[in-house]
Amino acid sequence: MTEEMEEVMVITITSPDGEEKDFQEVDAVEIDGKIFSLLLEICENEDEAEAIIARVDEENGEPVYVEPTEEEFEAASKAFEELAADDEEE
Repeated sequence: MTEEMEEVMVITITSPDGEEKDFQEVDAVEIDGKIFSLLLEICENEDEAEAIIARVDEENGEPVYVEPTEEEFEAASKAFEELAADDEEE
C-alpha cells in the first residue's frame, strides 16, 4: 500500500527584528473579501511552535503574507476559534 505525501508549502516570515522563521498554512478564512491564514511555525519541537495570523495579499500574482490590522486580527481570530469549535463538535 502506498501513501501519498501531502506537499507542504513553506512560508518564510521575517520578524521586525530581522529573524526569519518558516511556517506552514494550517487553515484559511475569507472575511470581507480578504483571505486570512493561520500559520504554524515549522520547528523540531511542536510544543514550542508559534502560531500567527496573516492577511494574504496578492502582488504580481503571488501571495504575500502581511500583518493584519488590529480589527482584522480580532475578526480572523474569532473566525478561526469558531472553525475550531465546529471541528470539535464533529
